[in-house]
Amino acid sequence: MKRISLSNPLSNLALEWAPGYTTNRQDVVLDIFRHHISYKDGLPPYAQARIIDLFANQLIKARPHPALWVSVDTPGNWFYAEIKRLVKFKIPMTIQPSWKPIIWEWQFSSPIQPTHIQAGDFPILAPLFDPKEYGIKEPALRVLQVLARLKTAYRPEIASLAGFSESHVRNLLKQLQVEGLIERRQIGKYEGYAIRSKGLRIVHRSWNIPKGVHFTKYRGEFRYAGERHRRKARMWRAWLEKAYPDIEIWESWTEVPIQRGIPDALAWGTHQGKEMLFWLEVDSGKSSGQTMQRIYSGRIAQACRHAVAWNLPIIFCIMGPGWVVRHFRKYDYSKFTPIALIGHDWRDFGGLPQYVMGEWRDDLLQNRALHISKTKLPFDPNQYPPKPKKKKINKTPKPKSSKPRFSIGENDDDTWYGDRSEGEE
Repeated sequence: MKRISLSNPLSNLALEWAPGYTTNRQDVVLDIFRHHISYKDGLPPYAQARIIDLFANQLIKARPHPALWVSVDTPGNWFYAEIKRLVKFKIPMTIQPSWKPIIWEWQFSSPIQPTHIQAGDFPILAPLFDPKEYGIKEPALRVLQVLARLKTAYRPEIASLAGFSESHVRNLLKQLQVEGLIERRQIGKYEGYAIRSKGLRIVHRSWNIPKGVHFTKYRGEFRYAGERHRRKARMWRAWLEKAYPDIEIWESWTEVPIQRGIPDALAWGTHQGKEMLFWLEVDSGKSSGQTMQRIYSGRIAQACRHAVAWNLPIIFCIMGPGWVVRHFRKYDYSKFTPIALIGHDWRDFGGLPQYVMGEWRDDLLQNRALHISKTKLPFDPNQYPPKPKKKKINKTPKPKSSKPRFSIGENDDDTWYGDRSEGEE
């Protein structure tokens, strides 16, 4: 048993000290710290697990026998179980749902060594995050957290991932822009939004990330994708909610690493009363059919292994041009019973076929017919006159040059065969 003074520098850790007492002595405790996380924070389980590992590293440096109690706010089982699988457990640790007010020593991953403390001493920790101290409300913080992961995005993409309407997000973005937390920025051909350093500091504070810790490689999308590819993936949540009216999406992320593979987008929620995952893969069709078959057979097998390991149904969607979706009709999917496979044309927003476990379904025509969008335009295109065609102007040809043309010369042009006096002149 080690004797310590609890004046160690822990002021950069936003944790709660929850000591446990195994004896009647008040100076001998189990040095337990509590960390709260929520599925609404905008971070996937992989990033949340890395934050927990960062806390463990900081506690190892500051305390002789620390232990960590992670309280997870989640409506389902998958988010909690995935964090529990991804954490490295460098110190005695327990990960429990937030509705459990107390824990027992046997619930930790390893035994906790008792610690001797001096009377009246307690660790000095950073205060827990309160949005009111920064003058920001929960919906605005939600938008800011989504934008912190995306770095730059358009308004419909932010609205989709935040789970808000576009009109509501428009007002929230205006508020954040006035406060100097975000800014307008040119993204490709159009203007979007980008988070500023001031807004990023608030988001890191809301995630309880210790000061001085580099979190960029865990925070953002895991790999780069093309603009159209990325836009379709970011609209996945809104796509699902429009296609299936009775669906409830709890959270959605793009380019999120899981145990095997990195889906372009992953949505987690319930449909028809069942908790499930909605896995999206976007393909632009730049590869050959043989290459696509080789790539996606591996990804579908990965999703099937996930469904078995998690005991959770997965809806696997391949989205792209029509010929890409039609290419996957000819394969046999009967062995992939834990998952359902669907395909859809990426030009038709809000439409998805009904899925059946262990089968392939798509809503495309049998032939290569021209795709006709069923979405009505919010304006009348006839009110705009057609663009006038430019008149063809016959340009006069340029006059031929009067300059003399010089030959390239022969190989023996530098040899002189004339009279000597003529050559010396």
